[in-house]
Amino acid sequence: MRHLRMLLLLAVLLPAASLPAAASGIDALPVSSQAVYIEQQFAQFSQNWIDKIDRNFHSRIGNVEFVNNGLGYVGRYMQVDRDSVAWSVKQASTGPGNFIGILEYTEWTYESVADTQTAAALGPFVPVHGRKVTEIFQYHANRWLE
Repeated sequence: MRHLRMLLLLAVLLPAASLPAAASGIDALPVSSQAVYIEQQFAQFSQNWIDKIDRNFHSRIGNVEFVNNGLGYVGRYMQVDRDSVAWSVKQASTGPGNFIGILEYTEWTYESVADTQTAAALGPFVPVHGRKVTEIFQYHANRWLE
C-alpha cells in the first residue's frame, strides 16, 4: 500500500508533459521516464486486479456463505487484506522495454459462528485463515497482461 501511495503521489507531481501521448508510443521515451510511466501503469493495474479478485470470490462481503456444522451455523467469506498489498516492477533480463510486475497480497477467510444463520450473519466475523499470494505479470505491447 505504501508503494501505491508513493506512485500515486508521483503521478500527481509529475507534469503531464513527461507522460507520453497515446500516439507517440512508449518506446520514444527516455528510459527513466519510461520506467516511471510503466510503474504508474502497474500501480493502477494492481489496484484494478485486487478489486477484481475481491469481486470474484464465491463467498465475499455481500455474498456470505452459510454452512450448518451440526452445532449451529458458520458464516464465511473471503477478502484481500488491502494493507498487505505490495508490488514492484523489474526490468526483465531479456532486453530493454521488457518488464515484469510482482504483486503480493494476503487473502483472508473470515468466519462468524452462531446458533442460527441470522445470528451468524450479524457477526462478528473474525479472520481464521490467511494465504499469502504472489503473482507475476508481464508487460507487453505497452500494457500489463492479465
